[in-house]
Amino acid sequence: MTGGLPGGMPPDLNFFATGDLSVQLKDLEKSEQPPDRCVGLGQGVGGNLARSCLGLVGSKETKEHRVQQATKDEKKGDAIVPLDRLNAPFSPSTSPRSGLTGAILSYSEPKGMWFSLLMNDMGPVPREELDKVIAHRWTFQGALELAAQGKSICYFILCLLEIQRNIQVDQEEEVLNANLLEACKTFVRCQCREGKPGEMYQVLSHFISNSHVFFEWEKFLTGIFQDSRAHQERFLVMHLEQVWSRYKRFTTVLESMFDYLDDIFTWRHRLPKVSELIRDHMKRRCFSSPLVTKNELFTSQAVRDETLKQVRFAMGFVL
Repeated sequence: MTGGLPGGMPPDLNFFATGDLSVQLKDLEKSEQPPDRCVGLGQGVGGNLARSCLGLVGSKETKEHRVQQATKDEKKGDAIVPLDRLNAPFSPSTSPRSGLTGAILSYSEPKGMWFSLLMNDMGPVPREELDKVIAHRWTFQGALELAAQGKSICYFILCLLEIQRNIQVDQEEEVLNANLLEACKTFVRCQCREGKPGEMYQVLSHFISNSHVFFEWEKFLTGIFQDSRAHQERFLVMHLEQVWSRYKRFTTVLESMFDYLDDIFTWRHRLPKVSELIRDHMKRRCFSSPLVTKNELFTSQAVRDETLKQVRFAMGFVL
């Protein structure tokens, strides 16, 4: 399988939007290329995503690949992501939250999605599929840069977006269609067998760190723990269950999707397992504030409710 367009579009390629492309490409080839300061990150999905987030310029090989791909797209007329979308700033408060809110994969699975995931197809991504990533209510920082690299990674990102949507909205529905989940697991295995388990782990950690469900859970729980009734077990548990049940489903589906990393990668490099990575992030985001750590229901041993006991044990509040 061949890789697609590297993640992120640096400012020095902004001139592709105007002027004569062939002349600009010749000028770019003549310009001096700064050394890659993070060569150890590699040139795949995770490495280029990390460079994009750090604001670092890619290596000479990476830029040459971008130039070659841009020339091919210009000749073939393939769908190219608008530069203003690739370079647009992101924040949870200004993301396109009014976009697609329906379960897009439940009634209109993109044509060839399952097959592309299964075959690890990194061919050009149709514009309409990238638009789905952009407009999705639960899109996250870096999602577009990842999706633009190839069909299979684009559909993989769409599945991650749909997981968030189904977790938050459809409590009674399956988190992700069983066939698509198996295809996503196959995609992860294919990437790992191509020598990219570290990059798949980076994609997982990046998704967890930027997933909107944690922003929403944190905001919800902060309001609950600020309430004057937060010391009442019945009141607290009734609201805590809303988040805890979603967290358990979220963890289960991601564990299943990325389980191959636990088999071949995490233990070898002494990294947290998939479930531990999610749990540690959940604890930092939702259960580390003084409002929680000083709540008497989290510090007292006299707790009867099973859900509260599970939360206390998982988040490290066991006395």
